[in-house]
Parts: sequence; C-alpha cells; structure tokens
Amino acid sequence: MTTRPKAKGGRWLTVLALSAGLAPPAAAEEDGIRPDAWQRMVDATRADQPDWSSPLVTTTGLLEQRLRLDIGRRHAGNGADTTLLDGGRGLDLIVAPATEFQFGAPTYNLRSPAGGTPAATGFTDWPFLRIERRLASRPAGEGNYVLTVWLTAQAPAGTAGFSNNAWTWSPALAFGKGWGAFDIQGTIGAVLPASHTDILGHQIQTNLALQYHCGQIFWPDLEASWTYDADGQRGGLSQIHLTPGLVVGRIPLGAGLAATLGIGYQTALTPSYRPRPLTPAYDHAWLFTTRLNF
Repeated sequence: MTTRPKAKGGRWLTVLALSAGLAPPAAAEEDGIRPDAWQRMVDATRADQPDWSSPLVTTTGLLEQRLRLDIGRRHAGNGADTTLLDGGRGLDLIVAPATEFQFGAPTYNLRSPAGGTPAATGFTDWPFLRIERRLASRPAGEGNYVLTVWLTAQAPAGTAGFSNNAWTWSPALAFGKGWGAFDIQGTIGAVLPASHTDILGHQIQTNLALQYHCGQIFWPDLEASWTYDADGQRGGLSQIHLTPGLVVGRIPLGAGLAATLGIGYQTALTPSYRPRPLTPAYDHAWLFTTRLNF
C-alpha cells in the first residue's frame, strides 16, 4: 500500500487553516491552538477509510488533505481547442472527524477560434466551497468501502462568455468498494442552477472508475462519465466519455509531504456530433493532474 504523510507533515498548511478559523474544537485548548491535535484527528479520520488513490476524473469519496491543480486540453467537434487551468480544484482540508471542506478555484480557459467564433480567454464560474460528509467507511481488511455525500456551491463569478450567470448547487453521493488491489469508485450527482433554468436546465451526472494498484505507486484506471440533461436548451440529450488513465502516487517528498501525478486521454463515445447545441461538449481531451498531499 502507499504510505500517507506522517502526522508531523504539513503543519504550515495546518497553521494557515487554523488561523483562518477552520480549526475543529479538538484543535483548540486553553493555552492556544494546537496544530498537532488537529493532525492527530486527521490521521485517525484517514485511518478509518481505504487507502486508495483518487481517480483522474471521478471525485473520490475518501476524505483528503491536499492541494490539487488539474490541466485539460479539449477538442470540440466544431474545431475549437480549449485549455483549462485548474479544473475547479483547490485546497482540501479535513476540518472535523468525517468532514472535509474543499475551497475551490475558478477554472481559467484559453479557447481557440472556431466556426466564426473568435478566440477567448477568461474564468468560469467559481465553485468556491464543497462540504463533504463521510457516512460510512472501513479500511482494507475490515470491509474496504466508503460512502460519502457532499454539496458544492458555485458562484456566478466567471468572465462574460464563460459564466452561466446563475448560482448553482451540486449535491452528490460517492461510493467505493475494494477487493485486494482492485477497487471501484463512483459518484451520482445533480447540477441545479438557481435561475435561467430554461436555458441551463438540470443535469444528472454519474462517474465510475475501475482502478488497480500495482508497483507500490501505480494506479491505472478506466473511467466512464455520463451526463444527462433533463431539460433546458439541451433537454433530453446525454453524453458519455471514456477515460483510460494512470495516477502515480503518493511519492514521499519529506517533511510529511507527498506528490501525486496523473495523465489520461478522454474520448466521447456518444452521441454523434451536432453543432447546436454543441453535443458532445467536447470530442476528446488530454487530462493532467498534480496533487500535493499532506
């Protein structure tokens, strides 16, 4: 199994989070804030769940502490190429037993001209907070499973042309089960805009990852992503993407830190290309992930 950072690691990030008021009650004592107490709580929380790696696309139900930056390069059927920096990831913190907060960052897009549309750059809307609660879990040897729910809040703070101009709420259920070196992780969720639903509509999103652990740090996987638009301008349409990939980690860096890297190639299986509304949203994409675990 891969080795997680020891309790002494990542104290500088812990102190920053404590200073921001994110410390759980157990981390504060009469004589001041105790980062080590919080880290012990984090270690106990992670010890009660499987030790899998997070897949490339599918959001894991495991609770994590890390900084994450993803980069994507998408090609759409209309000829547009778009580079996405960050991918809506950011800082994950375990703030209490069985509870994680993700402080996301808006994705920056660089889109090439296509079909008479000029090139454009700008930020998408901001998924600023995800609150995650683990409902059940056991580590390897004691069941090797996880069940988690979360809610993501997204603010309409994007650049003109990239913003949906609507607050969005995204609830989801995540699950996972392992058998030896093999595990399955998946999510079932919805995207619920608070306004402009006649255009944006309501989406159902599912992801499923089949993952295998080999050679201490290698996690090859195969992932499927299905999106269904229940209504709105894309009402009744759906799309399926398939992603073979490889995640490598956790690689010890010292001082309790560890690095994780990953790469994958995503292809749209269905439907056939249609220009209006653009479906699938993109035809194929290269995906890269970098994570600093602590």
